[in-house]
Amino acid sequence: MKSFIEMFTDARAVSTPLIAVRTFDPASVMQAVKKSLGEKIAETPLLSWDSINGLRGLTDDLGVPALATMCNAADVAVGATCDISIALAALSFATEDFIIFVHNPQLRWDDDKKAIQGIWNLRDNYKANGNMLVLLIGPGDVLPMELQQDTLILEEPLPSREELAAIITDTYKFASLNKAYEKCKTPPTAAVIKTGTDALVGLPAFPSEQATAMSLDKVNGVLSIENLWTRKRDIVSQRQGLGYHSGKETLADMYGNEAIRAFGQAYLEGKHSPVLVLRMDEIEKQFAGASTDSSGTKGNLLGEWLEWVNDRGIVCSLFYGIPGGAKSWTAYCLGGHYGKPVINYSIPGMEHEFVGNSQRNMRNAHKTLDAISDGKIWLIATANRLGTLPAEVISRFQIGGIWFFDQNDAECEGIMKLKIAKYGLDPNQPLPNMTLWTGRDVDNCARKAVITEKSLVEAAEFVIPMMASHKEQMEELRQAASGRYLSAAKSGLYTYTKPADFKHQPRVTVTDGRKMR
Repeated sequence: MKSFIEMFTDARAVSTPLIAVRTFDPASVMQAVKKSLGEKIAETPLLSWDSINGLRGLTDDLGVPALATMCNAADVAVGATCDISIALAALSFATEDFIIFVHNPQLRWDDDKKAIQGIWNLRDNYKANGNMLVLLIGPGDVLPMELQQDTLILEEPLPSREELAAIITDTYKFASLNKAYEKCKTPPTAAVIKTGTDALVGLPAFPSEQATAMSLDKVNGVLSIENLWTRKRDIVSQRQGLGYHSGKETLADMYGNEAIRAFGQAYLEGKHSPVLVLRMDEIEKQFAGASTDSSGTKGNLLGEWLEWVNDRGIVCSLFYGIPGGAKSWTAYCLGGHYGKPVINYSIPGMEHEFVGNSQRNMRNAHKTLDAISDGKIWLIATANRLGTLPAEVISRFQIGGIWFFDQNDAECEGIMKLKIAKYGLDPNQPLPNMTLWTGRDVDNCARKAVITEKSLVEAAEFVIPMMASHKEQMEELRQAASGRYLSAAKSGLYTYTKPADFKHQPRVTVTDGRKMR
């Protein structure tokens, strides 16, 4: 597959007049184009436009005088070209071999429809004279319908691992020019470059350079990989709908759900291991109203999501079951144990009052995820109900499986021991009766013991398990899952056996600090 600059060069060779480049970093596009011109840059007028500076010549010997000539021919002042319509009118007087970079035109053509007409008007004249208008737009932006047939769309990829490795190496070189930083003269080791590029992959060139420079201890010549990851988390979390999970859970923090643990370990330890875990919480709520939303936002986002998951071959697992059954916790523990970044994915966080902007946010999020994962993603969605999920969504979970998480009395004591350690409680105190409790109930009890400064048995008086308070709904949920989905607790299909009636009894009799059976 040809690189971005190879496709750009081919387009210029056949006098393609209108090009739109989707990019995270417009400056890197301009730099790459300049570099591709080689010696011809001395005879190629280069201009740029943005809404603050208007039209500017990028080369003193050709660009600046050419701009003055065009503005005189259009009878407009250079200062007036901040208006994109006026700028495009002046650009129609370009003579030969011009390249004009237009920054963020998508921010203008929604408000000023004349901008669309002005761009289209340049097509034939620019084709005849070998000129090129380069529209620098965002990764998720879509051209207006009126321009789609006449504009070549190119994607500028984020820096490759080789390019990121060069950034790290160059940072050491630049630092070593200062005599005070003698230790930077020693090039970074292969291991440093490997871990550094792992942390930077998915970032544009400029923030990668900045993050590397700020993370390099120039006195000791040590690159802080942790600082690089922090910077990456900050940048990724700025994408609407994405957020890095900052916890450091491991499998040591997880109790029970042995079947999904075994599946996750086999997948994460295998040769097809994902680079990141993408958690989608309560997916049934995220897609709620996709078929009835009159604005079209939900339906369009559903289509974008389905296409992305299918085209990328993303492995999807659905953790389904009772509330508080450790569905999200399991995803965090599996990702954290194997050092995989866990990113939370929220469709409501991508929504905007304008349908097009919502899709733009989702495409930006997807491009970021593609870049930082090398296309290797394990998407783990959680759900408390499946009835509202469209069949086309359910079908995407065939490879990773649909797993049912149930309440399990036998696991509660082990979970409580983890919570006692987490919250610094007395490990020798009696444990309450945890019949019908979920992991969330156990955590609630431990936290209540902390904030009330009471024993666990006393704190249990304030815990009403959902399995008791919503007994009918929970039984309905279990019966609907029985024989249809995989069990998260043990291998094979989940099977539900209706238990005997239970009355909530938080207190227990204790002997020597242990529960009576």
